[in-house]
Parts: sequence; structure tokens; C-alpha cells
Amino acid sequence: MANLTQMSSGDALHELMSQRILLLDGSMGALIYSKKPQEADYRGQRFRTHPVSLLNCTEALVLTQPKLIEDIHRAYLEAGADIVETCTFNANRLSLEEFKLTDLVDEINKASASIARRAADEFTRRNPSKRRFVAGSIGPTNKTLYIEPGQTDQGARTLSFEDFADSYYSQVKALVDGGVDLLAVETGNDILVLKACLYAIDKY
Repeated sequence: MANLTQMSSGDALHELMSQRILLLDGSMGALIYSKKPQEADYRGQRFRTHPVSLLNCTEALVLTQPKLIEDIHRAYLEAGADIVETCTFNANRLSLEEFKLTDLVDEINKASASIARRAADEFTRRNPSKRRFVAGSIGPTNKTLYIEPGQTDQGARTLSFEDFADSYYSQVKALVDGGVDLLAVETGNDILVLKACLYAIDKY
């Protein structure tokens, strides 16, 4: 067998997938919510005076409670996961508008990738024969494009395809800069939004 630790992450992934099924971690959100974090936990010191509520903005926890996020990665790695996903499901400009955090897209994605990378690399060092990987999680945003509820003129849209693609491009770049091995475009519920994401990845 080739030395996986000396391969690029892409080559190592392809080599492993030719041998066996790789295990992806489980839900980041479910484990976060099981801890019942409160508003003060989401805010931390960093966002103590933030103008809007951050409750349920799990992406903010990357900056305010990084140990919590890393401990979740470690729990999945201990359970045998080959791949852990970053805590960035809604870490795009369109989704973070709700929490007035759009200026932190780069920081959140890079920090999240770094946290997951640190945990994965530690487990790889412990057992070089079982290399671990990091997937950059990219969710569907909280907006729609194929159909827009509440829009009187269904031929018109509040946001354009380009708006979604630009939002995704920024997230993709930050995740890659942060050190992810692959990108996980997940939970697509709008075919045009999904297309915009794949377009942004291809463009990058």
C-alpha cells in the first residue's frame, strides 16, 4: 500500500476510496444543541455588545467557543470518522446577514477549517495508517432562488444567481485558504442555489 501520509490529500482520498468506504462524521448542529448553549455562550467576550441576538448562530461559536467545536470534532474522530466537516453550514454572506456578521465570512471559515484541521492532523499523527481529512461544509443559505415565497411576481427575484455565486465563492476561497481537503455541498433544497454553489466552486 502506498504511504498515505506522503500523498497529497486528493491523492490519498482517491487511494482510500478505491479500497474501502470512508466514514463521514455526523451532525455538528445536533451535538451543539445537545449542550444547550445560551445567548451568552454564542456571544462570548468577542460579541458581548453585538447589536442583534446570536442565539442559534452556530458559526459564531467558532470564534467564541472554539474548544466546544474542537471537542465535537474529536468525539467523531474518536468514534472512527475518516472525515470531519467544518462548522460552516451557514457561514456565507447571505445567511450571516441575519446575524450582522457578513464582514466575518473569511474569518469564520478560516477559523473553522483551522479547528477541524488541528483535530484531524492530531489523530493522523497518532495513527498514520488511518489518515483523517477535513471537509468544508457548505449549506444552502436561508434564501431561495428557484421559487421565492411571498414574491408576487414569480418572474422576479430579490437575489440573482450571481448574488448566490458570489456569496459562495467567498466561502469556498476562505475554506480552501483555511486548509480543507474537500468541499461538502450539502442539504440542497433549491436546484438553482445548488447550481450557483457548484458554479462558484468550478469558478474558484
